Amino acid sequence: MNAIVQTIRGAVASAAWVIGAPFVTTWTALTPQTRDSSCALISAHFRRFLNRCRIDVSIDGPRPPKGTGAVICYNESSFADVAAFGMVMWDHIDRAAAADLYAYLPFGRRLARKAQIEMVPRGNRTGTDAVMSRLYDKLAGGDRLAWGGEGHIVGMDGIGHFKRGASLLAIRAQVPIVPVTFYGGHKTLPFRSVRARPGTIHIRFGTPISTQGLIEDDARDLADKVQAIVARTYETLRAETAGL
Repeated sequence: MNAIVQTIRGAVASAAWVIGAPFVTTWTALTPQTRDSSCALISAHFRRFLNRCRIDVSIDGPRPPKGTGAVICYNESSFADVAAFGMVMWDHIDRAAAADLYAYLPFGRRLARKAQIEMVPRGNRTGTDAVMSRLYDKLAGGDRLAWGGEGHIVGMDGIGHFKRGASLLAIRAQVPIVPVTFYGGHKTLPFRSVRARPGTIHIRFGTPISTQGLIEDDARDLADKVQAIVARTYETLRAETAGL
């Protein structure tokens, strides 16, 4: 019976998010909104989704202060992690990168411009390179950019392979890369499932890693290092929350 209730709860929350998303994008795009107010509307929509699922979000660790350029590199195991990001991360970043599938929402690209979200085209290296080129000066000028390490939702209880994108950005702009770990998404709302189990998604910021003196050839090793740190933190969070 509990599983049925949780499935219905998750299905209702998911349907409400899908139905509501076009209204959020359209309203944000067609009304005078600043970056902060646009992000607040996005945050509120994800908060409603997580509240309906009975999923809480906690965040800890040293967040990079405003005005200090950094690449925030994080993992995603389920849509619940995406929702947690959309709910709480905006105060700790200045820009974000997202898959261009969100551009299919009505006025999705216009909302992205207002919220300072870069749409990254999947399977289009030339387009991705163009996005990265636009971001170098922003990073060097002090912006904090969030860029997913795996490049997609991995759909497993663990950390997937981290691509080089975040590391290349950090090295080229000569700014630190900050490992950030999301834990709890797979447990509360597994990928390709609508069964929403009550729980908490934990977000932990790690110690920034300097890129001073690194060159582009070091990007693969740096990505592997960030992945290893996130994987260790993921297991730490698993141990800390066991039995809760």
